[in-house]
Amino acid sequence: MTHSIIFLKQAEKDLDEIVTYKAGFYARTADRFLDELDAVLNNIAGNPNIYQIYIHDDRYRRAVVTDYLLFYKVCEKTHTVKVYRVLHGKRDIEKYL
Repeated sequence: MTHSIIFLKQAEKDLDEIVTYKAGFYARTADRFLDELDAVLNNIAGNPNIYQIYIHDDRYRRAVVTDYLLFYKVCEKTHTVKVYRVLHGKRDIEKYL
């Protein structure tokens, strides 16, 4: 069964900031990022446990999207996946997660 993907408010803000930043280089850069994000989200929707549990905080799973890390939790009872953050891999993840 396919899971619904829900972006929490902070994850939406993260995504807006990423797209704005990437669009400042070349128009297509943001589009490529969103295409890769869409592919990862489709994987998660079809099989939410496909990506590893985050080693530093086992409440989250972590998927890699280019240079960014997408942190999410799965709720099997409601067949939903909640995306909590989308952070650049070089950030102090524990600080922002």
